[in-house]
Amino acid sequence: MSNRSARQNKATPAFDLEQHAFFWLTQVIGSRDRLLAQTLRPFGLRVPEWRAMAALHARRRCAMHELSELATIDRTTLSRTVDRMQRAGWVARLSDSEDLRITRLTLSTEGTRLFRRVWAAVEPINRDACADLPDGALDLMRWTLMRMKQNLDRNDRTSTTSHP
Repeated sequence: MSNRSARQNKATPAFDLEQHAFFWLTQVIGSRDRLLAQTLRPFGLRVPEWRAMAALHARRRCAMHELSELATIDRTTLSRTVDRMQRAGWVARLSDSEDLRITRLTLSTEGTRLFRRVWAAVEPINRDACADLPDGALDLMRWTLMRMKQNLDRNDRTSTTSHP
């Protein structure tokens, strides 16, 4: 029997959508993004802009490739997003003091003020999403998701993220 025949004869696990972890991950993200889009609209923000803004708030300064990884936005879309954010006065581009080829992105003073106002509106969505979870569930979920990301990044030849 050839290797191909042996692989074909292996039983493929049954697929049950409701038991598929990635189905639920996308359902949660989809539901949150719909609520997030409604919440962000009065601030003049879109979901990708919010993700970039949140990452810049947390890290203070990022190169474009770092921000792309943190905000999970492809580089082309992120470039347009950052351009719009810069035109709005929310983001500034800074030269890297150690490597002039690198441009760092940071929130402007106005961007920081906007982040604080928006966070006050977004945080209740996050809190509601996690309501009634048992003690320790969020810590376990964070650990599980970080481990899953590490597992996937180990097999992703395009990822620039390195993990110990």
